[in-house]
Amino acid sequence: MKKFMDWLQYSLTPAVQKFTNRPWVSGFSAGVVKCLPFILTGCVIFFYNVIQPYFPNILPDLSMISTYTFSMLALLVAFMMVYQLMGSLRHRGYQVVGGLTGICAYILTMKGETVDGIYSVTWNRFGPTGIVVAIFIGLYVAFVFHMIAKLKLFKNNKTIPEFVQEWITNIIPIFLTILTLKILIIDFDVDLYPLVLLVFEPVQAIAQTYPGFLLVIFIPVFFYSLGISGWTWSGPRNAIFIPAQAANVALVAAGGVATNLTTSEVCNGIALCVLGGMGCTLAFNLWLLTSKSKRLKTLGKVCIGPSIFNINEPILYGAPMVFNPVLMLPMYICTFVNATIVYVIMRLGFLAIPTIELAMVATIPAPISTVMFTGDMRGIIWWLVVLALDLLIYYPFFKTFEKQVLAEEGKEVEELEAKEAKKLKKPEVVNA
Repeated sequence: MKKFMDWLQYSLTPAVQKFTNRPWVSGFSAGVVKCLPFILTGCVIFFYNVIQPYFPNILPDLSMISTYTFSMLALLVAFMMVYQLMGSLRHRGYQVVGGLTGICAYILTMKGETVDGIYSVTWNRFGPTGIVVAIFIGLYVAFVFHMIAKLKLFKNNKTIPEFVQEWITNIIPIFLTILTLKILIIDFDVDLYPLVLLVFEPVQAIAQTYPGFLLVIFIPVFFYSLGISGWTWSGPRNAIFIPAQAANVALVAAGGVATNLTTSEVCNGIALCVLGGMGCTLAFNLWLLTSKSKRLKTLGKVCIGPSIFNINEPILYGAPMVFNPVLMLPMYICTFVNATIVYVIMRLGFLAIPTIELAMVATIPAPISTVMFTGDMRGIIWWLVVLALDLLIYYPFFKTFEKQVLAEEGKEVEELEAKEAKKLKKPEVVNA
């Protein structure tokens, strides 16, 4: 076990951190994460709309706010992807211009039509269904700008005014980006939208299977237990979550049934897979409240508030659970058990699949969030089931950890008493 933990701590973790800190990887993740405020704005409207129908004469209809934040998501990603990548690649002078070029390039991929001076584009290509295409376009635009920036066209050239140099270094990548896309999309009449979705389709299909569902949930938990933030995986996970939930919404709107389970609403929102935070740590927090250890009991009291809202950084690092083999194992087991239960009951129809328009919030306490996101009162029963199982799973590991802490506290008391006894036995020096 010691060799395995050393490998995790000194080999795997540094390697993963080094990989996730690479400019292209960190910029990619940040490009999607930075768009979350617009998604969360739509979530606020969703919660508002739960109340608004009861007071129609007092509270106005604010649905359009959600429409113009949530439904512009692909366009926002096209900008932010380039903007963040230019920052992480240390080409900060290209961030704004590169981001705007990303927007222009993405609009070009929409293959709009001009009739009688009116340019028309399919509306859904602005929104979440186009996010994968926006990511690909953002990566391409960032690559072109990066290659031009590396040429350093005017290095140590003081004969050309600085503002002229800036114009030229911006014009070249803008021209190359739009020209190549223009040739491909307009001259060769290629629609990138279905092509990119076709390439990404196998990934999405695998993600919606039971193994894919487990992996999408388990991988962030595993690295979270090594101290690597779950936000690291937000980029690739959201690239799966957002189109999947958009497809659910479209299916229901067309009179069909939602089928995608690997969405943020299921993996995070209903809170059953992350009860108390990644690793399902609410059960462990509840056991801490009963601990014989003064330190652990105090920690439980301090952390219970955040845990109820599925925020577990305080307990994760306070216990600590990070790099603690006794507590890492129940994190993995509970994640596997809870995710399996959720997958099975939703596939069998014992709990409704969320069909709301993207509510990527994981800090609403269960079972409130479970009922709110699914619209199914049976969520309360399943919350009780998974919490009971989590308590059973964590209990033996908690008792083992508690014994270790009590032994450490006992040693500290003994050492303190020994020091006090030594002070009392120390002979006093009498001055002549």
